[in-house]
Order: sequence, then structure tokens, then C-alpha cells
Amino acid sequence: MRRLHSVRPVHPVQPLLSVVLALLLATLLAGCSSWPMPVPKTPGDPQLAPSYGYHPIDPLPVRLKSEATPSNTKILDALPDETMRIAIGQIQANGGITFGPAKAGVAGNSYVVVLDYVKFETKSFGVDISVSDGKKTASLSARKSPPVIVPVYVGVGLRLTANITVNEGSVDLGNLFALGAAAQAKQVSGTLVVQTLGISGESVSTIIPMPSEINASTIQNAIMALGAIKAKIYDTGTRINPRVVGVYNNLGGGQETINGFISSLLEQAQYLEVR
Repeated sequence: MRRLHSVRPVHPVQPLLSVVLALLLATLLAGCSSWPMPVPKTPGDPQLAPSYGYHPIDPLPVRLKSEATPSNTKILDALPDETMRIAIGQIQANGGITFGPAKAGVAGNSYVVVLDYVKFETKSFGVDISVSDGKKTASLSARKSPPVIVPVYVGVGLRLTANITVNEGSVDLGNLFALGAAAQAKQVSGTLVVQTLGISGESVSTIIPMPSEINASTIQNAIMALGAIKAKIYDTGTRINPRVVGVYNNLGGGQETINGFISSLLEQAQYLEVR
């Protein structure tokens, strides 16, 4: 009697898998002549990476256009908008700052956190963009139809700036009080700067604190001082001198792009019309 041998059924996936592996092997062999493959270019350099959004700048001078010496009230009436903004930037090895959407600071990196209160008017400036050696630069345009329109904020305000280095762990950069707590725990170290933007006077100078370090107490005192100064901007003894205080970066690029635009603003006198 002939003995029957059982035949193991072939799973339908096995032939398909064999075909896929064969095609993959053929592809790899065909590409061996060009190995190693070129590394794709990436915007890994934060200095050249896009940095859109609000970009605080050191105050730039503005001249008033008025028939007579205007009062504080008239100057402030020419600045119809008010806002509180926070901007977070990472400090690069060459000292440049790239502002972006980052909210968390990680150990070994340095950051600047800027809290602005600004009473302002938005001006629009036409900008020409040029690229040289892969670097983008921006300058004010004389053309009637410039390729880019950049919003610029002219006004007065108050600024709190924290320059920090994260020593360990991760820190919430968008919360100033959490930042102060992290500083007390030695998780971060740095300095705190309180600054007025176009607001001065004897009563203002006496309020500005002189913080020596970052901690929960100095941040709280600084915020209280800014609130007290804000309440005095309409006082007759307060001097109001509008400044260019910020730019909305819709140009992309890094710090060099903004620096080129700032240089153009300094070359041409900026005016605020007061009626």
C-alpha cells in the first residue's frame, strides 16, 4: 500500500512577499553605482531658517509731524492700538537671535524671552528682497509696487526681557512665573531687563526696578513696576516720544534679514503724524 505524504499548503502572502523582496533587492543593486547617496539639504541652521511673526527690536527714532507742540493726549491718540505680546528667541553661537514658535527651553541652550506692552500705529513699508551667497537681505523699496509689504509698529510701550541659559531639564519659556520658579531652583540662570519704549520722566525713572538676577520675586516686582508706569503715560509730567518698537517678519530668513531691514529704517527718517 502506497503511503501518502501530506503537502503543506502555500500561504497566499508568501509569493507576494518574495516578489516585493526581489524588487527591493534589484532597486538597491541598481543604485550601488551612485552610493553614497547625497545628503539632502535642510534648513538646519537656525540663522537661515524662516522666522515669521512678531520681532521686537531696540527702539528706533521717530519724528513727529504736527503744526504745534502736541500734548501727550494727542500723541497717544495718534496711536490707536494696544497689545501685549510675548516673543521667544534662541540665541545662536554668533550672538544672533532667531525668534520663532518655540515654547520650551532645553538644557545647554540660551534664550531671550521678551514681554511687550505697546500702544502703537501700524505702518506699512515696501521691501525689496535680494539673495547673495544663499543669504537673504531686505531693504526699503522705492518702487510703487514692491514685492513685499512689511508691517512696522510705531508707538510707545514697556518691555520686560529675560536672557536665560537652561542648565538642566526642560523649561516652559512662555510662562514668566514658571521661569522665575525654575531660576530659584537653579534650573536656569540669566538676567532680567526692564525697559521703557518712548516713555520717560522723573516719576517713571523712580519706578523702574534694578533687578540683579532672575527669580520669582524679581519677575513679580518687574511686572508690578510696568503696571505702575503704564498708569502714568497720560500724566503731564510724563514725556512721550514714539519709537519704532517692532516688526512683523513676513520676510522669512534669519537675523540677517531683519538686520538689513532695520538698517534701511535707520537710513531714512521715520515720521508719525499727530493732528
